[in-house]
Amino acid sequence: MSVKRKIRVGTRGSQLATTQTKQAMAEIQAKYPDRELELIEIVTKGDRLRDQSLTSIGGQGAFVKEIEYQLMENEIDIAIHSLKDLPTVIPEELVIGCTLKRKSPHDCLITRVKDQTLENLPKGAKVGTSSLRRQAQLLKIRPDLEILPLRGNIDTRIKRLVEGRYDAILLAHAGIQRLEVAQDDVFFHVLSDKECLPAIGQGALALECRKEDTEVLDILNSLDDSDTRIAVEAERAFLRTMDGSCTFPIGGFAKVEEGNVVVEGMISNYNGTEMIREICQDQDPIQAGKQLGELLKEKGADRLIKECQTYVKNNPLHTGTLMPGSY
Repeated sequence: MSVKRKIRVGTRGSQLATTQTKQAMAEIQAKYPDRELELIEIVTKGDRLRDQSLTSIGGQGAFVKEIEYQLMENEIDIAIHSLKDLPTVIPEELVIGCTLKRKSPHDCLITRVKDQTLENLPKGAKVGTSSLRRQAQLLKIRPDLEILPLRGNIDTRIKRLVEGRYDAILLAHAGIQRLEVAQDDVFFHVLSDKECLPAIGQGALALECRKEDTEVLDILNSLDDSDTRIAVEAERAFLRTMDGSCTFPIGGFAKVEEGNVVVEGMISNYNGTEMIREICQDQDPIQAGKQLGELLKEKGADRLIKECQTYVKNNPLHTGTLMPGSY
């Protein structure tokens, strides 16, 4: 009887990244209990240069390029990413073997006062986020809010809220779910799609491997959640049609409804005073996303993107900043 090879699983070393990787590994182990898995932590450029802007160090791929390099060099066999960190174009030698069932795609408003929502936050409240997407959508609803940069891991960000530096902060709900964050001195309010469209792929995990590694690819294919994959394919096709990055205020969310893929997307200037938001649907997820991107471009998306790029260049410390853990 031949001995099966150990499967090496690579990920970033942040608390959230290692936690969600262990959860993904548990899913593999549950279906393949005889396979031995090894967790390998990799420090990425995005982790080393946390205080620099996302645009200045290579955009979305700053979190994943080194991990993909290790995969192509046969140092690891599977790379596990938060899908929203993964560029829409990946190396030719690699493939997304599966997307696991998605956690919550939504954003979460965290406050020190119970029952506070986006609508009833005090006038001029200080809200922490370094995401242009979140900033634009918040300011569209509440232009009086003061948006302040917020960096660090989830625990650090919540600590700064508790210390009173902010009246509220915004995080991805999926990060809260995966880390099972429960604190007595803060309260969580999940924002709806109407309030804040999520980032492309938010809440989903992508398991990437080498195309030629059919053994691993077969394992991953068997774990794929079809509804999640179809939805994120539409979202990523939308982002790819726009320009393939997330360094401007863009959000999108897709779902499968009665055989069709319905995808909603938005593009905005940095403060939400101009926003284009549309919905498209098609039986083919790629076509649905592509149609949505083309529709937004027809309505002036390119002008808003250029405006945001100028804003980020002039405000490098305030927005467009790396957020370790990507939540």
